[in-house]
Amino acid sequence: MVRVRFAPSPTGYLHAGNARTAILNYLFSKKENGVFILRIEDTDRERSNPFFLESIIEDLSWLKIRWDEGPYFQSERLKIYESYAERMMRDGFAYRCFCSKERLSELRKRWIMSKEPPRYDGKCRNLTESEIRRLESAGEPYVVRFLSPQESVSFEDGIFGEINFPATYVDDFILIKADKTPSYNFAAVIDDMLMDITHVIRGRDHISNTPKQILLFKALGRPHPIYFHHPLLLEKDRRPLSKREGSREIGKLREMGIIPEAIINYLGVLGRKVERELMSPDELIDSFSIHSFSRSDEVFDFEKLLWFNKQHIRGLPAQELGKRAGLSLDERIIDLLKDNVETLTDLRKMMAIFENPEIEEEGIKFLKGVEDAKKIAGIIKESVKNGERLSLQSLKGKIKDEGIPLKKENIMAIRILLTGKMAGPPIDRLLDFIPVNLILGRIECFERN
Repeated sequence: MVRVRFAPSPTGYLHAGNARTAILNYLFSKKENGVFILRIEDTDRERSNPFFLESIIEDLSWLKIRWDEGPYFQSERLKIYESYAERMMRDGFAYRCFCSKERLSELRKRWIMSKEPPRYDGKCRNLTESEIRRLESAGEPYVVRFLSPQESVSFEDGIFGEINFPATYVDDFILIKADKTPSYNFAAVIDDMLMDITHVIRGRDHISNTPKQILLFKALGRPHPIYFHHPLLLEKDRRPLSKREGSREIGKLREMGIIPEAIINYLGVLGRKVERELMSPDELIDSFSIHSFSRSDEVFDFEKLLWFNKQHIRGLPAQELGKRAGLSLDERIIDLLKDNVETLTDLRKMMAIFENPEIEEEGIKFLKGVEDAKKIAGIIKESVKNGERLSLQSLKGKIKDEGIPLKKENIMAIRILLTGKMAGPPIDRLLDFIPVNLILGRIECFERN
């Protein structure tokens, strides 16, 4: 059975980049009738924050990404990692390293000066048992390091094909830190092994971790999962997607009025070869193929996300759309409005047509530049006070009768005076729902400005 995991660190908000990884794992697990596991990698004591954890879980739930197992917390599994480190030392695959921070810092400087990647030189590899006992008795801090076999590593990536690393790539990296917490690579491998993870789907920035993890699986006598490293999301200037850009956070997208279906659809097809882009979550699952990815990184295109959002909003029943937007308007009104909005926020703002007698600032500015605006306002005011049923056609007729040309700016003036806005659904479809007192209020608003 397929078993995959999404393993965020609670050191920041869920943003579009790691949400994409969650979505791909989720779609793959559902397509294969497998298991989707949520694992929280919270062993970084300084940076992990319960606030971010709560936010991540809330965002995943809002996206309707349901996990089958978990959440598992690495911070609650420290004894497990420690026991496996002890086992690896007994079996000759790991050792205690008592090197000081000062020595390691100096060693790093020497590697950098020689223009080579920093690596541990194996000084503590051959400590005798008596030396180890002496250092431990003296209270010297130590880390547990992997005894690298210094062999080349090759693996078949499900997206990038065969990837090879030279024998010198993996040094004696740390498994357990001095504070007894595990390194990322060690905890990930132990958890993937114990949770029977069959496929690891993650960003290509993790390719560099893969040879370390494969060698750990080999030392533990277990086969490694199948790896799929998907391309990354980039900013428009081709930089990696920035966590500093708040608009990339799922919570911020939600505040902007983006709906879950749009985010899942956009991130679920981005960078993949698909027959059609617009799909419901169920259609995404049915059509999903992990082998459909290109190898190229993709730019996060907010305008494209808005396009997806607009299409999914149009497809929602009025009752459901009103509920999501927190509106209690007549469903007929919501049906009128939804074709003219990109976000739930736009929909809420459009409510002003039926609630607010004021004209938006941009509209007032426009009306001041229209020569016949005051005459048009007078015609509308008279018609409303006479109790006439307003229609765009009847108003056009009256304006024409007064010798006012039916040019574009005058038609826009009618819209602004009736609705308070410069854009929206066709006027005739709105007029039956706009209270007379609001129309009179807008004319008064124009007259006093």
